[in-house]
Amino acid sequence: MADMADTGAMIVETFKKFDLNGDGMISRDELKRVLCCISTDQFDDSAVDALLAAADKNKDGFVQYEEFVSWVTADMKDNPVEFKPLDERGTFQIDYRKLLPERFAVDVAKRYDLDRAEIGAGGFGQVFIARDKEFSDRKVAVKKTRKPARTSSSEPSDLEKEIEVMKELDHPNICKLLATFEEGRNLYFIMELCEGGELFDRIIENGFVSERTTSIILAQVCSALSYAHGRGIAHRDIKPENVVFCTKDRDDTRIKLIDWGLATNFEGGMTKAVGSMTYAAPEVISSQDRKAYSEACDLWSVGVLTYVMLCGKPPFWGTREQHYKAARAERYPFRDDPWDRMNPDAKDFVKNLLKASPAARTPIGQAAKHPWLLSAPTEGSTENTGAVLSNLKNFAGQSTFSRLCITAVARQLDHAHLKDIHKVFREMDTDGNGVLSVEEVTTALRKLNGDTGAQMDLKDVEELFKKLDADGSKTIDYTEFCAAGLGQKTSSQDDVIWAAFKTFDLDNSGWISVENLKTILDSADVKDVWSANVCEEVGQEIIQKFDTNGDGRITFEEWQQLMTGCWSKTKTETTDVVKSVSAYDLLAQVSGLDMSTLAK
Repeated sequence: MADMADTGAMIVETFKKFDLNGDGMISRDELKRVLCCISTDQFDDSAVDALLAAADKNKDGFVQYEEFVSWVTADMKDNPVEFKPLDERGTFQIDYRKLLPERFAVDVAKRYDLDRAEIGAGGFGQVFIARDKEFSDRKVAVKKTRKPARTSSSEPSDLEKEIEVMKELDHPNICKLLATFEEGRNLYFIMELCEGGELFDRIIENGFVSERTTSIILAQVCSALSYAHGRGIAHRDIKPENVVFCTKDRDDTRIKLIDWGLATNFEGGMTKAVGSMTYAAPEVISSQDRKAYSEACDLWSVGVLTYVMLCGKPPFWGTREQHYKAARAERYPFRDDPWDRMNPDAKDFVKNLLKASPAARTPIGQAAKHPWLLSAPTEGSTENTGAVLSNLKNFAGQSTFSRLCITAVARQLDHAHLKDIHKVFREMDTDGNGVLSVEEVTTALRKLNGDTGAQMDLKDVEELFKKLDADGSKTIDYTEFCAAGLGQKTSSQDDVIWAAFKTFDLDNSGWISVENLKTILDSADVKDVWSANVCEEVGQEIIQKFDTNGDGRITFEEWQQLMTGCWSKTKTETTDVVKSVSAYDLLAQVSGLDMSTLAK
């Protein structure tokens, strides 16, 4: 902050900029004209009136010079330690995907206790249950795999591709990657733990899956694929073994799509013949690593998956040649039991995916909205819907740094913590594409508020939407929604705060340094608004604010206090933005305005 002499000069010069006609006082019209040069969205008529009322002590409708000085200096005196280092420089778009801990040359056993028994195995590696040594009740899944030998090729390895894919994908029905560890040739994927087992086991156990449950599960699978395809990513290995239930509760039908080891960006076409023969599309089988195919291969696999779930048998079998010929001819049993008594919509869903021509298959966006899937019972509204949506408004009123910290927490939460938020998100995502649009958010808020909500100003909703859309993608992604929907109770749990702390503790030292914060801020800035020097300055400010023992770094205990502070001041009215603007902040903004802009 500038010293008092500099501040005094700034006050004089800023008052002159407000006093456009030079009569020694600021009228409402002058105040409005200057504020609109800063932001027409932020300073509407009600905001102008609020500022005028705050500064106009004698209530004569004008702000005298003495009143202006009193207003600004009183704000500085009343808020000597108000901490908004990011917001003082303006908000920026945050790439929350960068809030993923990556550890190199670190022994994973120092952080986690790994069970000896595998919960999954295959060509991709081994999967174990692990417990965080700091909080034994925090369990994760750890996938251990061997890194390939380094080659001179600049092409990333399949493992590197898998990590990039999992970092990119952010959907309620896609297993979340929480961190990665590298130790010598070993690579560890730290993922959320889904304890309900594979869909494959349910099929084997019962011989098939009921139509009702199948439609509920397929709605989630299609939503996940619609999201992935929208980002140019094909899974290429859809099968019952890669669909897992979140919990052991048989009434809980929440699933996650796992194992993205064969996933790839499909722009430009794919040629590798990968995946399971039973579920592979004809064009994948015949590609022979030469002929290109598209993401429609996943649609075929969904069709086979649905068929197997409903009747317990694959639609095609025999030798490779017999299988391929039957698939190309679209020849499979579809009239005998149980198909003779199956819901016609279910049969239509399968039939329009098992098309030999990729172009003839139902596109994934339409499949996600198929009548058979939409007719399935929803997960049900939750009594916490109102609380979650109310939290959205509170979150939008936080400072940018607070939102960054809370998002780091949300990035580490698994399905067990997000059950209620998951239900609300799914209810709001009416088109099933895994992200929320302005229209979907508006509809949800109006539904919650009834007749009052119907009168909501679209501009207010758009302002709220912009605050929730951290990365500026024009949609609200799942993690963004979860961060905004969290309440203080969930985000203040010690195990959750610990996981977020380790996100900022980049070098695994046990504390957060200025260099750690500089790196996080620099990497999370989507549009590179700040220079490295500015990121370092902000990092120093954060350390100075929260380093209570004066050792030049933030310990876990200090981080806990920081996170508590993120929730100490919440706002119930996010559209009244001006009330969160301090007089000194406004002084700084106006002092930088070009006088030629104000002359008109």
